[in-house]
Amino acid sequence: MRFRTLLCLGLFVPVLHDTAQAQATGDEARLLLGISIGAISGRQLWSAEPQAVQFTNPTDTFALSRRIRSNLVVGFGGTYFPNQNFGIAVEGFLVGLGLEDNCRQVFSSGSGDVAAVCQSLQGREKPASAVTLAVGPVFRFNSRKPFSPYARANLGITLSNQSALRTFGEFPTDSGPSTVIIYSDEKNSRIDPSLALGLGFTAGISKGSQLRWEIRDNIVGIQQVTGTIPIAGFVPPHKRVFKHLFSMTVGFDIILERRRGRRY
Repeated sequence: MRFRTLLCLGLFVPVLHDTAQAQATGDEARLLLGISIGAISGRQLWSAEPQAVQFTNPTDTFALSRRIRSNLVVGFGGTYFPNQNFGIAVEGFLVGLGLEDNCRQVFSSGSGDVAAVCQSLQGREKPASAVTLAVGPVFRFNSRKPFSPYARANLGITLSNQSALRTFGEFPTDSGPSTVIIYSDEKNSRIDPSLALGLGFTAGISKGSQLRWEIRDNIVGIQQVTGTIPIAGFVPPHKRVFKHLFSMTVGFDIILERRRGRRY
């Protein structure tokens, strides 16, 4: 009799344990505030050839090109999840949107000053930054598990402080370097639309914080030179294009509000 009682208990206790485990659920983050840092890829922006430089007759011409350099990114923002899977994120994304110029002489009259202008452009880097302010939905899965994958889409605007059109070089003189403006642009800053699509996952490290890893396609609006001009020094033909700049970031989130799971 005693043996049968122990046997029944031995079979029944694991069932109770499994049932309790099935009923118990982890906590769920609802309101988060976070920061992230990472790197963003570069991209070819525009090229123009042959561009006349009015130094001599016949006119010297350049082949010019500009690319967006790879750089660092920093993001900050907050996310609110009104339910288990769907949330709304508000974010600021600081992008190091630096530029790099390249120049090659297509036709040379032999002028040393013209050659110096092209040489000063070759490999010249122009530091710049842009801030993307965006809002969009976030869809997460397994929100009560230690690892939770998610997908996001952000729609916003990008504010940049550097002209993507203005191009100038220099040649030496007895009184110092003299600047030659090839492409002019009166606007020092611009506001362009932007879109971002991201995939990532979060990993809980404590009840009040979590780590976040994300890859993202940042689709940024930027001005592109579309042709040459007959005389250097004026605004070139241009248009707004959207460039895909891919980034990878690692972030840290503080959980300001969470929904407790079942403990039974």
